[in-house]
Amino acid sequence: MKKILMVVTVLALAVSASAAEKKAKKTDAQEAKKEGLAMTLNAGLTLTDGNSETMSANAGFLTEGEKEGLGSVLAGIEANYGENTVKTTREVDGQTVESESDETTVNNAKAYANVKKTLSPMTYAYLAGDALFDDIAEIDYRATLGPGLGFYVLKNDKRMLSLEGGPTYVWEQVNDKRDDYLALRFAERYTCEISKTARVFQSLEYMPEASDFDNYLLTGEVGAEADINDRLSLRVVLQDRYDSTPAAGKDRNDLSLIAGLGFSL
Repeated sequence: MKKILMVVTVLALAVSASAAEKKAKKTDAQEAKKEGLAMTLNAGLTLTDGNSETMSANAGFLTEGEKEGLGSVLAGIEANYGENTVKTTREVDGQTVESESDETTVNNAKAYANVKKTLSPMTYAYLAGDALFDDIAEIDYRATLGPGLGFYVLKNDKRMLSLEGGPTYVWEQVNDKRDDYLALRFAERYTCEISKTARVFQSLEYMPEASDFDNYLLTGEVGAEADINDRLSLRVVLQDRYDSTPAAGKDRNDLSLIAGLGFSL
């Protein structure tokens, strides 16, 4: 089954690349669509076969854009899944019997949004929220929502560095235990256009409970993206999520490296 999936994936990527090249050769009238909101589909797949059989897949949708003098929006959804086929061998009546069982190693999804309203060329008000599910970490759900203020330390055509903070409310169910509390949110985001076809990005978010700073969430991301053509790009992202009070028996830190292709709509 995994070999078939591998072949289908290769063919799908080839078709996507071919379609993207054809669209890129069309008239420059399509360039006007890049103004306003930009939408991108991201996907990646890794398969191994032989002595070990593993499969990991990720998919996401990202939309972002800015209107000068009004504000900006950054929103998206992403999902990751992975499994490992465990092979066991045992002797039954003098014969070697091999069996296989699939073990899920990654199963999570997240939706997020950050809407900014311009107050001045270098300051803004925002409303940010997200919702997370992680089966392996036993997070049935975790949702946050809150307003705040922010400012741009640096903002030009090539680089942007922003800092923001404000109150936020957290609703969660971890290991079948429900909880909700008021938290503080401090966030930083940096983007840099290295060239016309390559860019890097980085973000960090710290969210402690307002009444207990020993209970906090820390999320970081760093990545790079390079254009293959006008529609297709290669994307590599390193994500780190730290929970100071995880479910019983679970690690505080979750680190993931994601590589895949992006397709601009």
